[in-house]
Amino acid sequence: MFVLSFLLRTIGFFDSFTERDFEAFSNIAGFIVSIIYTLGFWASKQATPGKMAFKAKIVDATTLGEPSGGQLIGRYLAYIISAIPLCLGFLWVAFDDKKRGWHDMLAGTLVITHK
Repeated sequence: MFVLSFLLRTIGFFDSFTERDFEAFSNIAGFIVSIIYTLGFWASKQATPGKMAFKAKIVDATTLGEPSGGQLIGRYLAYIISAIPLCLGFLWVAFDDKKRGWHDMLAGTLVITHK
């Protein structure tokens, strides 16, 4: 993000921006990059680099096959639901017999480890 900001400042893109405008632009750009990064890795590798380090991947909960694009988008959006109540949706993994968080339950996905 810093490199993009530096390049845009260099060409004068932010000359008419106030500091508040720049902060809003940076927040929105960061959010968009986060969505593209996460969904891109999920769609191409069925995992982000952190999951890949642990040889884990996201699968469809019923078929254990590759999840659909809709499931992946739903899983990303369900992260919000998992996070809002003190991250209980993520902590739910410790209590679920299939080790699924709320976002996995809502999206119909499962995280498995493979060899």
